[in-house]
Amino acid sequence: MIVWDEVHTERVCSGGALDVREIRARVRRTLAGALAGSLDGFDLDDVDLMVSEIATNAIRHSASGRPGGGVWVTVLVSRERLRVEIEDDGGSAGRPLIPVQSAGWDESGRGLMVVEGLAERWGTLPGGDGRHTVWFEVAR
Repeated sequence: MIVWDEVHTERVCSGGALDVREIRARVRRTLAGALAGSLDGFDLDDVDLMVSEIATNAIRHSASGRPGGGVWVTVLVSRERLRVEIEDDGGSAGRPLIPVQSAGWDESGRGLMVVEGLAERWGTLPGGDGRHTVWFEVAR
């Protein structure tokens, strides 16, 4: 069982189009504050990439991408690991899955494969009203 030292949750939304860069920047600021400058050992480039992939999926495949839409972002931190959760606004046709097969030239469909390859652990959680949370964990 992991005991998280800090848990930060915030809603990221926009009156217009939700910006993946803003979500990524907020996660990075939260981590910098939570870890008090002690980010050594975490590959934050990998964290940025995974946040981008999950946020992009939420915007593309759920009501999070509609005007006024948003995501709930939770960052959990312990001395040896961190976890990021992104919950969409629901309204998708299905749940987040890694595609069984993707053609070589497809422009999409690999985001969760990237997360699976970079995260120590990851998964999805169903929520109420058709919402979904995609999370990942990395260790120092």
